[in-house]
Formats: sequence, C-alpha cells, structure tokens
Amino acid sequence: MDKQGLLLCAKYAISPNFFGYCGPDKNSNLFDHLKENLADRELALILSDFETLYPYLQLTARLNKINDPFNHQVVGAYWLGNSLLKPINILQYQAFIKERLNLDKKLLKSDFQTLLAQIFQKEFLPHHAFHVFNVFKRTGKNSDPHTLNTMNECKISWGRAIDTKNLFVETKSLEMVNKKLRLGRSHIKQIKIDYKGKQFIKEIKIGDWISFHWGYICDLLTEKQVKNLEYYTTKAIEFYNRQLLL
Repeated sequence: MDKQGLLLCAKYAISPNFFGYCGPDKNSNLFDHLKENLADRELALILSDFETLYPYLQLTARLNKINDPFNHQVVGAYWLGNSLLKPINILQYQAFIKERLNLDKKLLKSDFQTLLAQIFQKEFLPHHAFHVFNVFKRTGKNSDPHTLNTMNECKISWGRAIDTKNLFVETKSLEMVNKKLRLGRSHIKQIKIDYKGKQFIKEIKIGDWISFHWGYICDLLTEKQVKNLEYYTTKAIEFYNRQLLL
C-alpha cells in the first residue's frame, strides 16, 4: 500500500466528499487522516468507495501493469496528469463505462452515443478533466447535468498565491465562447483553506502554486505538476470541442 499515494488521493477527494457529491459519508475521517498524515487500511477503504474515482485508478494501474491503484504515480495521473496516462481505445473505454461506471444507464442515450462517437475520433485519456468535461452528467451521488459553473468547480484548478492571509490566488477559469470551451484570462479568486474551522495545509507562501477543487485547497504544487495539470486540462478541452465536428 502506497501511503504517499493514499494521502495525495485524499487531498483531492475530500472537497467533493465534503459537499456530499462523491464517496461515502466519511468526511471527518478523511480530514483526520490528512491532518495526522495517516495513511492506513481505513483510508484505503474509504477512497475505494468513491464510485467514479476508484475505477479510474484501477484502470490506469492496469494499463501500466501496476498492482496498487493508490500508487502515487497512478493517483497523480488521474488528478493532475503524468506520463502514466495512456490512450484508451474504443473497446476498452466502451467496456469500462458500461461495466464499471454504468454510464449507459446514467446518461441520455444521445449523450452516451456522442461520447462513444468522440472516442472513435480520438482516443480518450483516463484523466479527471476528461471525465468532467466530456461526461455530461455528474456521476457521483448527484446526477445533475454539468453546467459551465460545475465544470469549473469540479475540475482541478491551479493558481499562484498572492495573499496568504485570506488565500487569494491568480488563476484561470473555463469560459464558453461560440459553444467552445477555453481557459479564460487570469483573474483573482479566493480559496477556502479550512474544513469547519480545521486545516490540513498550513504553510503557504506568497508565490506558491496551489491546486483547488470545489473552491477548497487541495495541495501545494511543483512547477512540473502545474505544467502537467495545464497540459492535460487543455487536452481535455480540445477533446470536448471535437464534439462540434461530429
């Protein structure tokens, strides 16, 4: 069991779980594990119960012949993007979304067929942003259709800290222009750092890169992680925009 990978995964999973969107009702447990830097079997069981996250981790691990779905690099591939991301062909992804995600039952038939048609045109990468932008309904406990706002909140975003007292960051958000997605101009956004008055990340300096999810901080990022996240988010946007050509 990769303890570093488990903790990394929990950092990105805690905010949607906090709102009740994904995973079991174990948010206090997740926070306690992060605060105490404790990676154990209990944390693995909690994260394994996330209905979309865990199947993607298993898929990426299998494609790379890695036994542990919580391997640090596997987790990083899903949330941020890295060299473990491998294109999925139509047969692989068709089986995955039917057998593991049950998307043929969760999506409108037209949306499901559009998704499959996109895979025929260009191979899908098992990255969080690809799922968020290209699966048209949320697939956790809340199955409402995605809007531009929910795509912005659900994607993993990044920004540079310009005020650490109230945690303001300079970041970019998605915008829709002529029915096409793109990252807009830089703007200032305030990020929440505590969960019910408690924090698991405390030492943030001006100029630090941070990631955030549903408006809450996830982690401090290296320059390489920022480049990966921007690159794979852009690839997911390009994939989304291909639907206009179908």
